[in-house]
Amino acid sequence: MNQGGLFITLYDKDTLQLYLDEGVYGQHMTPQYGEPSSQSAHYRTLADYAAAREGKHVFFFLDREIYYGGQIVGSDEYGAFYINGQKSPMGREANAPLVWDESPRENYEETDEAGVFDAGGDRGEKCQPFLIQFEDNEDMAGRYVISDQLYFELGEYPYPLPSNSIAGMGFCTITPGETDILLDLLENDHEGEIETVSDEPVQLDGDPVPFSPEYGVDSPEEAHPESHLEASLIANPELLPEHMQPDDATICRQVPISPFKPADMDKADVCYFTEEMIRDGTIPNTVLELKIRKAGKSAALQVKRYLKWLHDRLGDEANQITIHVYAPGFTSTFDGYIPDRLLSQVEKYNFTTDGTQAHF
Repeated sequence: MNQGGLFITLYDKDTLQLYLDEGVYGQHMTPQYGEPSSQSAHYRTLADYAAAREGKHVFFFLDREIYYGGQIVGSDEYGAFYINGQKSPMGREANAPLVWDESPRENYEETDEAGVFDAGGDRGEKCQPFLIQFEDNEDMAGRYVISDQLYFELGEYPYPLPSNSIAGMGFCTITPGETDILLDLLENDHEGEIETVSDEPVQLDGDPVPFSPEYGVDSPEEAHPESHLEASLIANPELLPEHMQPDDATICRQVPISPFKPADMDKADVCYFTEEMIRDGTIPNTVLELKIRKAGKSAALQVKRYLKWLHDRLGDEANQITIHVYAPGFTSTFDGYIPDRLLSQVEKYNFTTDGTQAHF
């Protein structure tokens, strides 16, 4: 089974060719000189990086075209991403050197700080505190398909998937099922290809620091806000109890488990996809729902919505799916919001030091 993919949105072909040529990608992010606020997108973006593993496929989405980049290079146990400079808490913890700097590019305006540039318009000052590296093992880098080719194929699945619910996100993880469809289209029905050579004045200047668990939190209780907990557990699954670790499963995050809706679509925090594929690898085998506060009515109703929708859509096949609710405690009324017939698929796990595990 494939390792799934990263689906990355870009705005111009010069940038695409730079990343294809160098085998490097870095999301533009706001520099963080202290701890990110709870409203910041910093940890949400870090969680996408954290889901990268050796062999995961990289796709770029630009002007209704989807381009193949390559496969992730790095760890197959921890987050396969790299730390670039010290404009993030993790960068300072790792004392990471700046090895990738897009400041000299004509599209941007340099600032007084290395690695920080004005991206133009209302985007403001940006940096690239995290990187992924990828290489083309399929001899397909630069090939592209029209996005409608993918979305027509996804029409066979009557529910939303990460690649057709990416609005407002810079990049996202995609399921093994979506990845298989894209790889097949790129191999057998691609629209064309572009040169993977760039004349941009940017290249890696030295070896970037790979993520290591020592640069993250030591326990889930240290992670705040919730997106920080998500990023931490995905990057370093050893923080989880052994039975909740992914092993060889493909990791995706923010996977819709919901009917199509114009807004407020339910998305699961972390999902595992195993070789025992459900609906061609578009439905997860395991869901982790994460909370940084005691889980009560709201969390229980969310789990109920997941399971109700899965059973409505899959029938008995939904019985294969397990949902772990990982939180620092549970209210006494939590169970009462979930029908008895569904409780057997839910495990509650209290991750506080004095917490105890409960199975249902």
